[in-house]
Amino acid sequence: MGFGFLGKWVVFVGVKIDNLKLHFKESCIYLHVSSYYYNKIKRSKMKNFILIAITVLISFIGNAQDIKSRVDLRFGIGTSLLGTGDMQTIMFDNEVNMKLNSYFTLGGGLGYGKSDNGVFLQASFVQLNANIYISPFKNSRRNDFRIGTGPSWYSVSDVYQSSARYQNGQLVDAEYEFDKRSSIGFNLIIENTYLIKEKYLLGLKLFTQPYLNGDINSGILLKLGVNI
Repeated sequence: MGFGFLGKWVVFVGVKIDNLKLHFKESCIYLHVSSYYYNKIKRSKMKNFILIAITVLISFIGNAQDIKSRVDLRFGIGTSLLGTGDMQTIMFDNEVNMKLNSYFTLGGGLGYGKSDNGVFLQASFVQLNANIYISPFKNSRRNDFRIGTGPSWYSVSDVYQSSARYQNGQLVDAEYEFDKRSSIGFNLIIENTYLIKEKYLLGLKLFTQPYLNGDINSGILLKLGVNI
């Protein structure tokens, strides 16, 4: 009786073990299949992500090239008359331009002028300018005639003789003073530029800059530029 019960128990345990083995095998197969499809889905998602990233990158590069093709750098040299002191300056101008469309262009730049010819012994200034230009005949042509305006800030330094002592008609002693002022104003610009060999620019710029402190700086610049 004891052996019969023991035999049944062994058979029961064996069946349970076989069932566990079967479930374990099925679980392994399920895990293998699940892992296969998970990896497949993961690879598919990664592939889609890479494709999307490449598409976005290509689009970004395309847009960047499109923006870049509308940008140019212009360098100017010429002369101006700074109203206060009637100082005739040698002036330099650097400007970055970006075309918004066929008619409008944004420009921003830095100017510098210096003079020792006028009422003061010496004068120099730096200025920051931001302008919007309109090209009534379109800026996509080889010749671009445009009119511009925008705010301007400048800082001027003057050196002048405050007192002097002469002896026998000769200057023997003098005192000098230094004056510095700054102001904001605006630009009025007429400019004509010609495109050379699809890359280089040659132009002439006429401008006047009235400032709130009463100064006026007006002049003419020869402009050389390059399309980026």
